[in-house]
Amino acid sequence: MADDDILKVETLESGLERVTMNRPDRLNALNHPLAEALLAHFESRRRDEDVRVILVCGAGRGFTAGADLKAMGQPDALRDGPKGDWVLRDLMKAMRACPQPIVSLVRGPAAGGGLAIALASDIIVASETAAFHSAFISIGLSGAELGVGWRLQRAIGISKAREMLYTGRPLKADEALATGLVSAVVPDAELDAYGLALAADMLKAQPDALRLTKRSLDATLEAVSFDAAVEIEERAQMLMINRRPPRRDP
Repeated sequence: MADDDILKVETLESGLERVTMNRPDRLNALNHPLAEALLAHFESRRRDEDVRVILVCGAGRGFTAGADLKAMGQPDALRDGPKGDWVLRDLMKAMRACPQPIVSLVRGPAAGGGLAIALASDIIVASETAAFHSAFISIGLSGAELGVGWRLQRAIGISKAREMLYTGRPLKADEALATGLVSAVVPDAELDAYGLALAADMLKAQPDALRLTKRSLDATLEAVSFDAAVEIEERAQMLMINRRPPRRDP
């Protein structure tokens, strides 16, 4: 498969984009070309005002199985490692820095770097076959990498997150819903349609409202106090109120 086919980008309608990791024969495992393509794409969206919502999915029966271990020693092997997770780390930052809400549609495994990508999105929707694996500790590495520990503890709580990261046990779709990791679980055949409907509701918002909401949510997630969170949210809301068109009485 040519490098330019490894990441499929589609404009589905005005303001809506679908990004598909396209290595179905390898469960969309991350090699260097795919990681670089993902990073370049999300960095390119940072100042894009036309794209307002991004759907992320994997081709075939998996989201992504994480690092392609079978490619080790090959020219296209993932190069992150002893010298740092440069590409994948920057990808996580780029996903949070781009202004568009990102919805991950997870079918099948989201393991290792795949779990990190899902956690770096704003919303995760799972199909009934979805399974979330930290994977790192199972291959002799630290259980927390690429910000997974930081985000997972906030998403599902300290005890359950640490159980996952210490043991490498997978979190199946039903349990992911019960813990709050995902917002919905739907049949495999309905996953794409659910994502499109979710995006359609989001696109009803004013363009700047989505951007400012994402910035506010991220800032308040990291805020040191409730007062600081209220202040951050209030400033964003004031910007939106001042940008609303004048009301026209019937």
